[in-house]
Amino acid sequence: MGFIIPWSIAIILCRRAPVLFLTVAPLISLISVTYNQIGMALGWWTLDPQTDLLIFNSINIDFGFNPASAVIFTYLIHFRKWKRWSVYLLFILLLNGAEMIALFFDKVAYGPGWNIPFTFITYAAGLVVLDGYFSLFKKSIRRSPL
Repeated sequence: MGFIIPWSIAIILCRRAPVLFLTVAPLISLISVTYNQIGMALGWWTLDPQTDLLIFNSINIDFGFNPASAVIFTYLIHFRKWKRWSVYLLFILLLNGAEMIALFFDKVAYGPGWNIPFTFITYAAGLVVLDGYFSLFKKSIRRSPL
């Protein structure tokens, strides 16, 4: 579900703006894999179900939910021209809401040293990095001789 539902929506947007699939999805997948592997290795959180290889514990999040959410976030700001603050607020609330639902259903468990405010900061920082990255990407394309 963490892969199919988000990408069902994101694929429609990627057909309208393929550059999102080629730029945003790989970047966020890389960031997501990195954060999740560090967080799980340090014992800040665990994901259910557990496997012997940590990389497989978060595969639906790293290649499904997070990149698809990032594609939708970027599409709304850069292609639909929604107000930035409203998109940030919407996505920070949605991402943290999804995290709290996962906590409630015991799909994620926080270890010592991690909590919802840290998750909030992590998601907010990730969205700022993504927005900055895509803004720089658009500027570089305009200046490119291609």
